[in-house]
Amino acid sequence: MSKMILFVDDDRHWRLVVQTALEEAGYDVVTVGDAGEAVLRLDQARPSLIILDLDLGGESGLMLMKFAKQHHPEVPVILYTGMEHDNQFVQRMLQQGAQRYLRKGRLEDLLDAVQMALGQP
Repeated sequence: MSKMILFVDDDRHWRLVVQTALEEAGYDVVTVGDAGEAVLRLDQARPSLIILDLDLGGESGLMLMKFAKQHHPEVPVILYTGMEHDNQFVQRMLQQGAQRYLRKGRLEDLLDAVQMALGQP
């Protein structure tokens, strides 16, 4: 049985790129472009993992992560962003519930982080 991943990013092109990579790696993927839709899909999809952009076109990915951790604390969250943040910010995100913080770039790094978050070798 494959694991379900909820991928939240406001960039339609990037959603397709990441969805394709994750599906080729054997995961089921639900993609959404905003926090409101993500909240709805979170209950419906019952994901094993959430991959979340911090900047959702004016919406806060951080607020969505807090919601997810309150309502589904067992679901790990990977923050996946194109924004540059200092180490202090990253540490704060990890303390607030993110399992991993990654800068967008190499898909191999994301796939490695997904495997680790899901406890796969």
